[in-house]
Amino acid sequence: MILNFQPDRRFAQMEPLSSVLRDLRVYWDFSRAQLTLPLSENLFISDLVDEMPHVLLVYGEKSRFQVEFAGDTAADLLGGTPIGATTEAGGGLPDELTRCILAAAKSGEPAPGGMDGMQILCLPFCGEFDDVDVVLVGLVAAANLESRTGGTVVSLVR
Repeated sequence: MILNFQPDRRFAQMEPLSSVLRDLRVYWDFSRAQLTLPLSENLFISDLVDEMPHVLLVYGEKSRFQVEFAGDTAADLLGGTPIGATTEAGGGLPDELTRCILAAAKSGEPAPGGMDGMQILCLPFCGEFDDVDVVLVGLVAAANLESRTGGTVVSLVR
């Protein structure tokens, strides 16, 4: 019997993720199914109602993406509505956010990031020709991260 103990990239854990970013990652994995990337045509906003305040939807191709939707919480974290901002130099997006979006678009893999007390997760979706055309971005204030340290050990011995 041959066993493969290499971790499946779909379940690789990025430490620590808020519940919002975790839910976005689960949605991305579920949408992807057995495909290399989930299809942008299968991105349904109605499936992300609870997460939408934390989301940016960024559309484009290659190295130029533009923000087309910004949830209220995401916009507040960025200091105002970023709709229309692009990943081009001087395009109005913070450098770390631009780096995260472009990294996800280039690699076709989720790209984590962080800046100024925020945690970022960029999730790529592809069009019909396997090129990334949408990046779903989740933004969460670092204060909203759940603590995974500490705890209580309970003995189960009678």
